[in-house]
Amino acid sequence: MPKVNYRKLAFEAYPQKRCVLCGFGIHELLEVAHIDTDRANNDKSNLVLLCPTCHKMLDVGLISVEAIVEMRDSAREISWSKRMKDAGAKAALTRRRRQAARKAVATRLANRNETKQ
Repeated sequence: MPKVNYRKLAFEAYPQKRCVLCGFGIHELLEVAHIDTDRANNDKSNLVLLCPTCHKMLDVGLISVEAIVEMRDSAREISWSKRMKDAGAKAALTRRRRQAARKAVATRLANRNETKQ
């Protein structure tokens, strides 16, 4: 029986190249899980891309096979508006902190120079 590269099959079948549960996307670290735990069954419907953590949770039964299949087969799009909703406020806060830090450094230097004189 010829050896099948099931990793290559899974990456060709599922072009998202992300963990179907958590979205982890480092290609080199993703693992291919056999849903029915039969490593000889390399049908694309039996393969799923998972990060190492989600793969382990599937193996020990913390995640159901039904959930894995549903997540794998659902079309998902990233909504950047949800992710970026606080970006402006965070940037403004960072600028204020940076200004406060620079002012504190300048004050310390001025106080140090006054004590030396």
